[in-house]
Amino acid sequence: MADVDVVVVGAGMAGVVAARTLTARGLSVVVLEAESHTGGRIRTERRPGLRLEHGGIFHTHGYRAMAQLLREVGLDGETVAIPTGFHTALRRGGTWHHVDYGSVPGPLRTSALSVRDKVSVLKAAGPILVSRPKDLGDLVSFAGRDSRAVTDGLTPTAGGWFTAAPHEFLWGVTSDQLSAAMLALQLHVFSGQLREIAGGADRLVTTLAQGLDVRHDTPVDQVEDTGDGVVVHARGEQITARRAVLACPADVTARIWAQAPAPVAAHLTIPYSRIDYVYLRTREAISLTAQGRPVGMEVVTTPEVGQATMGGIYLANSWAEEGGLLLVTAARPARAEDLDDTELADRLQVDVEKYHPEVVGQVTDRVVMRHQPYTPTFGPGTVRRLAAARAVLPAGNVDLAGDHMTAPWVDGAIRSGQQAAERITDHLGA
Repeated sequence: MADVDVVVVGAGMAGVVAARTLTARGLSVVVLEAESHTGGRIRTERRPGLRLEHGGIFHTHGYRAMAQLLREVGLDGETVAIPTGFHTALRRGGTWHHVDYGSVPGPLRTSALSVRDKVSVLKAAGPILVSRPKDLGDLVSFAGRDSRAVTDGLTPTAGGWFTAAPHEFLWGVTSDQLSAAMLALQLHVFSGQLREIAGGADRLVTTLAQGLDVRHDTPVDQVEDTGDGVVVHARGEQITARRAVLACPADVTARIWAQAPAPVAAHLTIPYSRIDYVYLRTREAISLTAQGRPVGMEVVTTPEVGQATMGGIYLANSWAEEGGLLLVTAARPARAEDLDDTELADRLQVDVEKYHPEVVGQVTDRVVMRHQPYTPTFGPGTVRRLAAARAVLPAGNVDLAGDHMTAPWVDGAIRSGQQAAERITDHLGA
């Protein structure tokens, strides 16, 4: 007899949602987490007078699954709109250009693009905007667009600056590395208000985890499908279960599940990006503008970086009780992985002070953060491989969750957990 109905490996958002859904269906569930905290990349560090976020910072009205969970746990009234929304300063030709990435007319109004550039963006976006995917948390909804890259059909400027800004800043990859399915889903999801959870991005996932049997500091070495169940090997212990959900990064899943069917194994080769950034705390709150309009982000894309290190700034003043806070990312060409923390912080601070002389003498503290892996990179063809992998999962006793199974944002992680739980409950008749 199995020790438990389902073992979930990973207590990030996907694993927690899967466990919560399965528990609600009357199944016994144990969650094994290698780290000492719940939430995975969605993690909030609370320090005296401020908080520092690791990921999953914001959401929009397009995050439907997240909105539903916020309502279920009573946090829907504790989200706040970011006043600057998707208003961004995009650097091109040594000048900051205003772009509103949250509105359809945004490309038409920005001075960063020529008429030819704008026409290419509209030709790419038009057919996407008139269609409506069934699931805004799942790239498979747009698998038909997976044969092309985001930049196909765009002018070099539109692909190297305009679409590249959110891709490089949020996911750490250039637009030519991404499937057009990413742009398709992004255009539907990233619109309207930009919102944060008051008090920290981790509040939702930690609230969802309440009441679950989550065992931290418990790395899993191996998962075996025995045909009539699974055996999970974790820190010298063996746990038997009827089913398992591996809610881990793709490379971890591939390592601990050697029996993965060929379509799943092919999907698990998906690459991940990395991100390196520094938090700069300032004596006074710093504001950002572009062409006289307030913005919440600045982005310097790969063609514009030159010898600089900075790839962008996210204005995080509201996370500090006093003064200000800037989240400053390293650009991909800067190869931040080759720099130690002090040198990286020095270089990023120098760039910020070059672009914003008012910051000179303002910095009171610096905190460097690095994430590798960060998010899965869905290049052309990867969404179809994902669909093929998901098609074979119901045949076995091991299922998968995580943003690599749906889409690389919070709603994707949530939907992946829900989908895995649905497949398992359908199989078990729960």
